[in-house]
Amino acid sequence: MLEQNRDEFIAEMLCIADTDWVLGHWYIKVMLNGRSLTDCTAFAGMAQDSLGHTRALFRFLEDEMDLPEHQLEFGRGPSQIHDLEMLSAPPENWGDFLVTTFIAEGAIWQMLNTFRASIHPGVAGMVTHFGKELYFHRLGLEGWLKSATDETKQDMREAMQTRLPVALRWFDDQARSDSDNLLSSGIRSSSVAEAKTAFIEATVSKLMAALDMDDTASISSNEQVEWDTQKRKTRGNELPATLWEFMIPTDEDTVLLRRPLAVSVDDNLDLFDRAEYAQDD
Repeated sequence: MLEQNRDEFIAEMLCIADTDWVLGHWYIKVMLNGRSLTDCTAFAGMAQDSLGHTRALFRFLEDEMDLPEHQLEFGRGPSQIHDLEMLSAPPENWGDFLVTTFIAEGAIWQMLNTFRASIHPGVAGMVTHFGKELYFHRLGLEGWLKSATDETKQDMREAMQTRLPVALRWFDDQARSDSDNLLSSGIRSSSVAEAKTAFIEATVSKLMAALDMDDTASISSNEQVEWDTQKRKTRGNELPATLWEFMIPTDEDTVLLRRPLAVSVDDNLDLFDRAEYAQDD
């Protein structure tokens, strides 16, 4: 069933897994900048959840798609990561961090939720389990929103102008949603267009209300970019070198400490065997 839609399924799962991967490292990086010990503890737990989801999805793809072990984590470079492009730019302040993580958590959940009633029980089961943990992430982030100072809220309003359009673009357009093979095959149980609507209603509307913003028309995703449909990001965009090194350290000592790989991942980089991927690199 999954094999018949192999390329599309791997690409969509990586869009979710890789975004969680980057987000988890955001939480780790910002952990010591928390306003209290409670903040730091929450970031640690949220990072653990996000990275756990990533590795669970990686292992699921390895098993279902017969991919070499650990290839997805160690066998790709920064140009091959399917992350939400919004997370490539680091937070400029506390308000920016709150807005960006709130948006990212909401976007990840809504994209995951399109597989909630998948005909594949393994996919549906993961969504149900992840959703329970993401619910508590949302509660924590909502608490930080409510306690934000006026200065922080102003920073958040400014961040909304730059972060939100990039996040909205992640969901792509109606035409692609309508022609989705994963949806027609039952692997995806609701459309990405529906996920975008739910994201706006559940995440964007809550942010706008918390920040006393009502001019939603001023925040749109209409910028014309050269779009990579498989990675759901601007073609040629890749993770900044400093962020990638934080996620996958390449110094000799760290490499030596990693578990031995079952295969040489260097020989198995092309997951999709398509010419456009060679062009991206």
